Amino acid sequence: MTKSFNTLKFVFLLSVSILFIFQSEVKGQTKEQKSKRPTVGLVMSGGGAKGFAYVGLLKVIQDAGLHIDYIAGTSMGSIIAGLYAIGYHPDTIQKLIKAQNWDNVLGDIIEREDIAFAEKEFGGKYIISLPIKEKKLNMMASLSEGQEVDQLLNLFFSPVYKTNDFSELQIPFLCIGTNIIDGSEVEITSGYMAEAIRASMNIPGYFSPILYDGEYLVDGGMVNNYPVTNVKRKGIDIIIGADVQSGLKDNIEDLNTLTSVIDQITSFYRVEANKEGYANTDIYIPIKMDYGMMDFMAYDSIMAVGERASRPFYDQIKALADSLNAIEYLPIREYKTVPLDSVYVDNVFIEGTNKMPDSYFRDFIDEYENNNVSILSLKDRITSMYGSKFFKHISYKFKQEEGKNNLYLYVSEAEPGYLSAAVHYDLDYQGSILANVTLRNVLGKRSKLFADLVLGSNPRLKVLYSLNNASAMGVGAIADIYSFTFNDYNGSVKTGRLAFENYSLSIFGHKTFKNRFALRAGLNYEYFKFKQDVVTDTILSKYEEFTSYGTLFVSFNVDTYNHSYYPTNGIKAELKAKYTMSWGEKILDELIQNSAMFYLKYEQSIPITPKFTLRPGFFGAFTLKQDKLPPLQHWIGVGGLNPSNYVETHIAFTGVNFIQEWGLYSWIVKMKLQYEVIDKVYLLGMADVGVNTMYFEELFGENNIMFGYGLTAGYNSFIGPVEFSVMGSNINTSASFFINIGFWL
Repeated sequence: MTKSFNTLKFVFLLSVSILFIFQSEVKGQTKEQKSKRPTVGLVMSGGGAKGFAYVGLLKVIQDAGLHIDYIAGTSMGSIIAGLYAIGYHPDTIQKLIKAQNWDNVLGDIIEREDIAFAEKEFGGKYIISLPIKEKKLNMMASLSEGQEVDQLLNLFFSPVYKTNDFSELQIPFLCIGTNIIDGSEVEITSGYMAEAIRASMNIPGYFSPILYDGEYLVDGGMVNNYPVTNVKRKGIDIIIGADVQSGLKDNIEDLNTLTSVIDQITSFYRVEANKEGYANTDIYIPIKMDYGMMDFMAYDSIMAVGERASRPFYDQIKALADSLNAIEYLPIREYKTVPLDSVYVDNVFIEGTNKMPDSYFRDFIDEYENNNVSILSLKDRITSMYGSKFFKHISYKFKQEEGKNNLYLYVSEAEPGYLSAAVHYDLDYQGSILANVTLRNVLGKRSKLFADLVLGSNPRLKVLYSLNNASAMGVGAIADIYSFTFNDYNGSVKTGRLAFENYSLSIFGHKTFKNRFALRAGLNYEYFKFKQDVVTDTILSKYEEFTSYGTLFVSFNVDTYNHSYYPTNGIKAELKAKYTMSWGEKILDELIQNSAMFYLKYEQSIPITPKFTLRPGFFGAFTLKQDKLPPLQHWIGVGGLNPSNYVETHIAFTGVNFIQEWGLYSWIVKMKLQYEVIDKVYLLGMADVGVNTMYFEELFGENNIMFGYGLTAGYNSFIGPVEFSVMGSNINTSASFFINIGFWL
């Protein structure tokens, strides 16, 4: 009440004095003899997502017609203040905010379709991942490198890439950073604006420190979250201060998140700076809300709160604007700024590379030199490079040097290795621990090595080594060793247990397209053994000795799913042709022959509404053979709900037991209707129909048709999907159940 009363008194006295000045003017006065118009500064505190509320305040200032002479902010306040400083209208700022997925931006989560193919195959299924550096395990230095934040700020502030002095902006601007080495306050008034604001909002522990003008900076809110005194020192007369700070918590129950603890700790150090700032504020606008500093996806509600909290101050702001215009009329500036579409680039320079050759980057950006470069195209190219996982951070700047516009890429290469782990349980493969070692650029430049080790009753070791060459052809090898057991059935009657044991090595050439499509062609060697615990088929007994096979193959894969589990958009498909040859002549003569197989796996997710997703799928396979059989591990085994199996031709089918049906010719149509009940909680209705047979002439026979149906309840947890399914089919007339816990193997 005291602060509001003082503000009203200030505006009243200012208005009276202005009227007095005008009444006492004489016609002979010169322009220099008239009263000087006082200047107005606008200051915005930091506060994370709560800073979105300032958009509502700016709308009120626009409605009042108040001309702002200086603007400043800290952390999130620096972003909104900076956008207004370079001429963005509040409505445009609101649109920019609403267009972002802030969870992805702050978590450095790029669209899954932009992640490299091998990374999709081996990544995204671990609970914990620790970097390996200098042959030691390390903790992560920060939760995020700020990759996506940098991309976003570069886009937002592209219109002023040529301006290094912030006093030359449409509204002069400053922001605050903190020197992480000595804890001192750093006032930022010049430099590359996107980077300056990135330094000001650099939450310690969440983001890594930023090297800015020779100093390593973190969030300015550490020392000065409300930089009124800084603006006062610029000679500004009247201060409007907007504040979304929540203050110190006095109840331990309120300190129940990592961000709330960080905010409490940093608040200790800025209390005195806040007091001085409040004392120098003329119109103080506190914006209180129930939202937290990390509630970025609540942007609509937060912006609405900001306008509701600011609207009662309209009369004061309007009175101030009218009073100042009575001294000297200054119309409110035009706010028409939008992000640039393109920038002309003369040269491209790459800094920070060590293991990755310049040629890798040139494949992405070589045509940018002496050309107009689309900002969105540049963002997409950088995202593709970042999606390779060779880098932990890639940023860029446009610089004017000697009359030329140059583009600089700043690259920070990823840690050489990571050790990751997860746990898994399902009714088919049973319980297991999954351990992974990932090495990048260790076994040669542009190289990757992934090693997945499944420890459990059905062990597996799968290793991929690849040499990548950007858009050119690369080479790779996969070693896959597994052993697993499963039930044998005669119809729906269990007759025993079967065991597969296989050692394989593939060597191939590969080419990827935009991280979404992959082509592989090569040779696979297998050393395979099959065993029955109860001999029910004497012919199959011949497989019980290890036998060698060679397979020539070519495959084309598509993966544009937006999520590995419960996707709501995209396609996942594989088209493969393979020719298998036995290198064990005895087995070749008695039982099997060289044979070819073609198959297509296709899945798609089609959003119907924000909650409902239709997920159709298809599997079709055709085997070319004569009177004998291909190797058993190349037969089509149908059944179970595992979307990922040890053998590529083992296909899930609702209501049918795990690998209950065998065949060489197959067509299966799948349909899922996915409903997101609440965040991360799903219901899936499932229906499958198809044929899987050993004989081509039975492929379209009505008597061979299988159909199954079921319902799955799932939760997409931090350890992976947790699912319970109930299902039935015409193959198994009684209801059956399935449980899965954790990421698929």
